[in-house]
Amino acid sequence: MATRSRSGWNQDQHRSATWERPVTLRLADEPDIAALERLAELDSCSLPPSPYLVAERDRRTDAAISLATGEVVADPFRRTAELCELLRCHAGDVRLRPGRSTGTLARRPRLSMRGWSEALAEGQPV
Repeated sequence: MATRSRSGWNQDQHRSATWERPVTLRLADEPDIAALERLAELDSCSLPPSPYLVAERDRRTDAAISLATGEVVADPFRRTAELCELLRCHAGDVRLRPGRSTGTLARRPRLSMRGWSEALAEGQPV
């Protein structure tokens, strides 16, 4: 049985509300460093070496994974467990040397969760 929070929402409603917002995964750029440092500070850890794959929700970076070490930093005050798993899944076994240019990876398009459910419902490949 789900428990209710102060707002009157139960845990299942919070979880579904979190995933109703689009999530974007992309490689971090130089302007993202300040947001990544903020995440590391919130997460009470040091920022692992670059390059990074970041997860954004509502145009805010909520989690990131170092492609050099596989270490994850995330905002502990937001629901980020699912984002961290998504980052680990997409990063897979990729490990790049710290500070190495991502080369052709940097030119890949951004991945977005928006439209996936509609495409799947219509039988379109995603």
